[in-house]
Amino acid sequence: MAPGRRQKTGPSSAAKLHGWPTSRSTTEPPPPASFPMITNTERRAFPVIEITNEMPLNRMGGVGTVIENLISGFAAEGVDALWFVIDHAYPPAEVDEILRRFHPVVVGSAEELRHFTAPLLHVHTYKPNPALDAVLARHRVVCTIHSLLALEERTNGVGLGGARAWQEHLISLSARVVVLSEAEHRHYRALGYRQRNPAVKVIPNGVACAAPFRPVRGKAVLGYCGRLVPRKHPEYVQLLLGEAHFATRRVLVAGRGFSPYARNLLHAHGLAERVSFLGWCAGARLEAFFEAIDVLAVPSSYEPFGLVALEAAARGIPVVCTRTDGLHEVLGPHAFYCADGTYDAFRAAMHDWDDASPDELRARCVAARQRYEAHFTDRVMARRYRHLFAELAG
Repeated sequence: MAPGRRQKTGPSSAAKLHGWPTSRSTTEPPPPASFPMITNTERRAFPVIEITNEMPLNRMGGVGTVIENLISGFAAEGVDALWFVIDHAYPPAEVDEILRRFHPVVVGSAEELRHFTAPLLHVHTYKPNPALDAVLARHRVVCTIHSLLALEERTNGVGLGGARAWQEHLISLSARVVVLSEAEHRHYRALGYRQRNPAVKVIPNGVACAAPFRPVRGKAVLGYCGRLVPRKHPEYVQLLLGEAHFATRRVLVAGRGFSPYARNLLHAHGLAERVSFLGWCAGARLEAFFEAIDVLAVPSSYEPFGLVALEAAARGIPVVCTRTDGLHEVLGPHAFYCADGTYDAFRAAMHDWDDASPDELRARCVAARQRYEAHFTDRVMARRYRHLFAELAG
């Protein structure tokens, strides 16, 4: 079947299709009528099935970006994966677009995994799903932890009990758990998760970057990109505009969600005309954001990897950030670091960036780009997964 073509199956039609290998999950119930499978491939056997609830379209968060770069990296490294989308929130038009742009893809229910065979299932979703649990129990599983939900609870002041419990269950049943940084591995151990599963592998994220490298920029536009949640402190960048030294600067905020505290700051300090909220950006919108900013601020108190910092470094954008978790592993000595997680420390680091000469900025940006090229491209990430898959399948 050509890419972009849709093949629908439901309970009544699935049995009529011939040539489907029988998987180990032969006792699973038939897929419910409310979840018809839609696919653009006729193949039924793959070396690995990637199970995700996010694709690189209308992204809810960083997982969609990771999936995009796994797709490109796997293609370059010869990893032949099926992308199986479950528990998603895409309307029909976006499902059509996913099937048109990416191949091979299945959009369906967990039960419909029974129509496909693979020695490994690679899971990216944390949505509790008993039907998926039943499938995973009969397969060898790799689970990538894109962030530890126990720490998301702690740093965002929210309760994620059901999702956190499901993530902990996935950790327990997996043949290998992947975390994104050595810092995240330390958090994993501190949470007692090695008692659940000691088989852990660190595989950092990677990104492709077709955008031009442009290390010489101005100092007029400050950028923030990420979810507007407490642990990322989006309000710090806005507060900075109230400082006399930054009185002529502007802020671009790319991120989904809206913090009431951040909104109140705009009105209390008269900043509304100097702060632009762009919503979640991807593709051309994200490139326009990166092209428009002169520095990226990442004042997070918890950052499992630091994907947006890596995307900035790849483009020659200086980064001001906390020296926390994955950020330091991504950027090494080439960022402007906050001494701690307070606003005062962030302000001091922003002054360090503002005082830096063009030659210093260029040197830092060139070194950060070289670090990206050596360790954090999409292909480097995919190669590490390819080696892991080969080890587990062998």
